[in-house]
Amino acid sequence: MAQDLPSILQWWVTWVVLGAAGWPITRMIFAKWENRGYLLTKITGTAAVSYLLWWIGSLKVIPFSWMTIFGSALFIGLAGWRLSPDRKSIKNWFDMRMLWEEGMFLILLIFWSWIKAHEPHINGLEKFMDYGFTRSILQGSYFPASDMWFSGGSINYYYFGHLMMAVVTKLSGLNLATGFNLMLCALFSLTFSVSFAIGRQLLGKLSKGLKTGGALLTAFLVTLSGNMQTIYVFTKGYWSDIPPAFWTIWSDFSSFEKIREGWMAYWYPNATRFIPYTIHEFPAYSFVVSDIHGHVLSIPLVLFALALLINMYLHRDKEEQRWWEYALYGMVAGMAFMTNALDGPIYLGLLALLVILNNVQYSMSNFQSIFDFKKIIKSINFQKIIISLGIALGVFVVTILPFVISFKPFVSGVAVNCPPASMANSKIGPLVFEGVEKCQKSPLWMMAVLWGFFTYCAAALWIYKIKSSESQTRKLLLAWAIFCLALIIFPEFFYFADIYPQHFRSNTMFKLGYQVFIMMSILSGYTITQIWGNRERKQAWLRRGFLLLLAPMLFLVSIYPNFAVKSYFEGLKTYRGIYGLTWMKERYPDYFGAVMWIEENIREGSQPVILEANGDSYTDYNMVSAFSGLPSVAGWVVHEWLWRGSYEPIAKRGEEVRQVYEAANEYEARTVLNKYDVKFVVLGSQEREKYLQLNEEVIKQVATPVFTSETVTIYKVN
Repeated sequence: MAQDLPSILQWWVTWVVLGAAGWPITRMIFAKWENRGYLLTKITGTAAVSYLLWWIGSLKVIPFSWMTIFGSALFIGLAGWRLSPDRKSIKNWFDMRMLWEEGMFLILLIFWSWIKAHEPHINGLEKFMDYGFTRSILQGSYFPASDMWFSGGSINYYYFGHLMMAVVTKLSGLNLATGFNLMLCALFSLTFSVSFAIGRQLLGKLSKGLKTGGALLTAFLVTLSGNMQTIYVFTKGYWSDIPPAFWTIWSDFSSFEKIREGWMAYWYPNATRFIPYTIHEFPAYSFVVSDIHGHVLSIPLVLFALALLINMYLHRDKEEQRWWEYALYGMVAGMAFMTNALDGPIYLGLLALLVILNNVQYSMSNFQSIFDFKKIIKSINFQKIIISLGIALGVFVVTILPFVISFKPFVSGVAVNCPPASMANSKIGPLVFEGVEKCQKSPLWMMAVLWGFFTYCAAALWIYKIKSSESQTRKLLLAWAIFCLALIIFPEFFYFADIYPQHFRSNTMFKLGYQVFIMMSILSGYTITQIWGNRERKQAWLRRGFLLLLAPMLFLVSIYPNFAVKSYFEGLKTYRGIYGLTWMKERYPDYFGAVMWIEENIREGSQPVILEANGDSYTDYNMVSAFSGLPSVAGWVVHEWLWRGSYEPIAKRGEEVRQVYEAANEYEARTVLNKYDVKFVVLGSQEREKYLQLNEEVIKQVATPVFTSETVTIYKVN
């Protein structure tokens, strides 16, 4: 650990600098929060600086560089200070609580860095893609960033979060091979600390000890808990795609050893692939498998949006309106959209629900009053609803402008799950009716396993009578629960159509369910703490009953990290260090050397096109482009198929790459090299393995070796 501590501290100082830039704005936004929302400063600063750089780079005004980042941070900090109403009394801006909160962030950062260092390899799942996006941003000058797997094209994916990672990495001065893993650890620390701040704010009226305990519980549930699929720990396990019901495969409880066999058979990823052909990931799994994908990079923005909603709708008179908050919310939703597409519409939808509920002045006196539509409509303040949502939506659209100008959507529409045979393979506006084989429904018992804990806590919040002073918080969280229920139900009837045939609703369920998990974890932390702390005799039996039934469910969701961490990080037995490319240095030393040569010889701001063997997604092909940030003619096939909306573009390029390596003469090779303006050709073991008719003599005729190792040569095209 000692050898990594300087890098960890350097990374932490960088976050402190970005937090300092965001502190003046944060303390104005969250003026009523404990310590004025200090734990949110790092999100404010990083997001604001990144967005300013995004616009500057998109307008081709100033290139992306360390100096531009530092200047942007300085500008954001000074602008916030200048706008602060109490800027003259700057001594009041700081107190000892900030040191405690900064200490929390640092301890969490060191803690997860220590865990991550037991398996730091940037290899497997989506890591090549996420690293490649960030490396391309760091290597480039302007936006949109170049697609490292489709030369001449820009990244046609949601990569604002990768820009934030690039900003922190470049400002820190660390190599991305270290910064990539430290970014994961920083996201872990941010998720826990900001969830803590949100929990503490929601529980603000409780005693200090209970409030702190509840905030810690909330942070744990958001960051580290799983779902109740861990009940399979107490079964014999399963290895099929369709899980058997847990009650049919119970472990033999006759001895501890036999119970332990079930523990050893438990496979932690199954908790995220429980309902067949779907994905229902959650933050704890993300932090373990270490893909710094859009849904993980978006967590800080999501938590910031939720904090804004709490700020807007709690402890405030309905008549008190601060219109700039809706504008700010629209901007945050826009950033979330550019990071993880559905997060933008999801949180705009949540805002719409809250705005509508907050502007209905109608009380139901009896059952018949539910259907008195005239009175209901008269009680709605349509003017405030239109203005509030109009501001948020308008700013949202302006925020995403530099992104959508160069982005081509690859979702073909909203498709109907289980379409009628008479409407199969048709389309009505944005509504798509695919083939009748596109029909999947989730078994109720599986839904109960996934969402039962949260449902139980939401039901308890609705039934249990808490203090009248908590009524606003209760209403807000119950509105969250209703919204989350809609998100859970949505994939049972609709899905966003993409290229995947059997897993056609997996991305929809994944992206919606991820947000449900975060929101409902906050609700559950609040509910458990409120009921635990309520000592009123009138509800004593209800409290005991709730806690009695809660205990096994809370146990099941809490044991998940024990199995996941031990499995992925190999029992935490071997500390390997935080540097992420050691695996490449050991397994592909010559390709590693090629990447290092590019880093040393190709200046930042320059992205000459390279040619390398392209391969299937989730393989070790396209290492050079992914780890150097230089665009290759063709990259991972399925990924580019998705991003380009069709298989034909990447398939055609794949054949052209083959044409160069297997060229019979110089003309065949130069035709492709000139077409894509290729400057360097990589020739190593992967190229020899893939192209059986490889003709190196032709490559030598059109290019000159500039890097040579035992098995890899980089040729510079003449």
